[in-house]
Amino acid sequence: MLRLWIGLLIAFLLSLSVWGTFFVHETEHKIAIFGIVGILITTVTSVFSITINNKDIKERELELIQVKEKQKVFAHFYNVYFELLKKTKKGQGNNVTDKIVNDLMEFKKGFLNWGSIKLIKDYLEFDSNLQNPEMQEDPFYLIRIGDKFLKDLRRDLGFNDSEDVNIMSIILDNEARKQMSL
Repeated sequence: MLRLWIGLLIAFLLSLSVWGTFFVHETEHKIAIFGIVGILITTVTSVFSITINNKDIKERELELIQVKEKQKVFAHFYNVYFELLKKTKKGQGNNVTDKIVNDLMEFKKGFLNWGSIKLIKDYLEFDSNLQNPEMQEDPFYLIRIGDKFLKDLRRDLGFNDSEDVNIMSIILDNEARKQMSL
């Protein structure tokens, strides 16, 4: 429908310009006709510019709302993950509290809405790795497997993380970082 109106407007402006150029002989009338054509072109251009800018602004607002919603959902995962890290450090890795279960369910509920297919696959891989018996033997196992998924979460929020850096190493002291890199 919009193309029809644009086509009609262009045809009207061209016919007005041709009429003013070839069929109107008085200079004053030609100036008036070309002034009208100029005003119409300026008006249409302004309307299109405003429409396009409003569309871009709405898209940016929608993206911002989506990022905020993702941040809320991902915060539940961060709560669960760091609670598990604390329990693992204290030697209580298998002791899951109601708060952890509730936060995990809130994360999964929101994750269904806001998680991309790739991110959901990465989470399922992360979750499967949590059941690995190596988790009981290696004190850094949870950090290693969590690093990949946390990078994926951050990537989904628009951050670019290097694969060379273990972002989870920020929670370790210098001694633990050295042990983990061995």
